[in-house]
Amino acid sequence: MRKKIPTLMRRVAPSTLAFFNGLRLLWAKDSYLQQTGFMRSWKAGYPCRPDGRPLPWMNYPVIAFLEERLNKSHRVFEYGSGYSTLFFASLAKEVVAVEHDRQWYTEIEKKLADNASLLHCELDYDGKYCRAITEAKGPFDLVVVDGRDRVNCMLQARLCLTENGVVILDDAQREQYLPGIHHLTASGFKRLNFEGLKPTGIAPERTTLFYRTQNCLDL
Repeated sequence: MRKKIPTLMRRVAPSTLAFFNGLRLLWAKDSYLQQTGFMRSWKAGYPCRPDGRPLPWMNYPVIAFLEERLNKSHRVFEYGSGYSTLFFASLAKEVVAVEHDRQWYTEIEKKLADNASLLHCELDYDGKYCRAITEAKGPFDLVVVDGRDRVNCMLQARLCLTENGVVILDDAQREQYLPGIHHLTASGFKRLNFEGLKPTGIAPERTTLFYRTQNCLDL
């Protein structure tokens, strides 16, 4: 019996340790989930920092990168609006976003800063929605593709970039976006992938930046 006790402890202790480390990850003030705002986002119901400042629904590594590199000289166009629009407005010179959902458009418009504007466009495919960027006063330093009809939006984005502009595709791991990815790489763009956890997410997600040798984010 005495010989069995150490063996039992070796089996139970790692599980117990893993359990308590899991609790620390959830609740310790210096844990990743607390520092990034992951836990606050679950409680608040929207992506945010621990202090409630809005974040995009993108993975934390790319959020950290954009916070470091974006500045008040950049103009941003965004396919799909939301808390990301508020985030980009806090860092960039100007943000223009297009939104197809009228109810969501009305909700976000109330929260916009003075340097952000929102366009409403009914959803279609390879039509007015993806070409809304051509109606905005471009060109833009960054084009964020995080709405609908993403492949066609990526094709239009390339035409409305500054010479050192960057295209950002969220959820880039999805196979249906491969034609857009191949189009940009065939047009001379390099790729940089960021992968990690999103606010309130449970699995790794990918965001890809498409850039040329001379680019506004110093890649």
